[in-house]
Amino acid sequence: MVMPLMETTFKFIKPGKSVIFLMLFFSVASIIVSCRNDALKDEFKPVPKQSWNYNFVPSFDVKVVDKQISYRLKVNVRVTADYKYANLFILMHQVSPDKKRQTKRIELRIADKDGRWLGKGVGSLYNYQITYDKDYYFPDTGTYRYEIEQNMRDSPLRGVSDVGICIEPNKKR
Repeated sequence: MVMPLMETTFKFIKPGKSVIFLMLFFSVASIIVSCRNDALKDEFKPVPKQSWNYNFVPSFDVKVVDKQISYRLKVNVRVTADYKYANLFILMHQVSPDKKRQTKRIELRIADKDGRWLGKGVGSLYNYQITYDKDYYFPDTGTYRYEIEQNMRDSPLRGVSDVGICIEPNKKR
């Protein structure tokens, strides 16, 4: 009995879309690589239409099993060339397992005073991973929720593509 040949079709990305695909691929890869493999959480969420409204507050759950070690807390941000400011103010909310809420206002430097982007860029996307606490000890074990709220005057804040967090244990001394 002769088996029929299988027909395989390949869809290639159109030339105009390949640049966008490569930019997104390298942006995602750089964010993934920037946190160590032992990170408790390294995630980001896309901002709808790259316009961050006040009512869009992405949240991230982090399960902490060891409160005896210190952690490095970071904000992941990706902006486009359309972002028109040199900084980005956010409110980082932490909700502990016992529902206590703490809020910290953080300024993220996006560009220098000459307007040059400080992040790593591919095309018109620029990635940032900014540490806001280098030596944080969780008060207890359990699941913590982090919420990131934009704290700029504009709503929507145009040019913000993705936001997220990276929480990784510090190396043992």
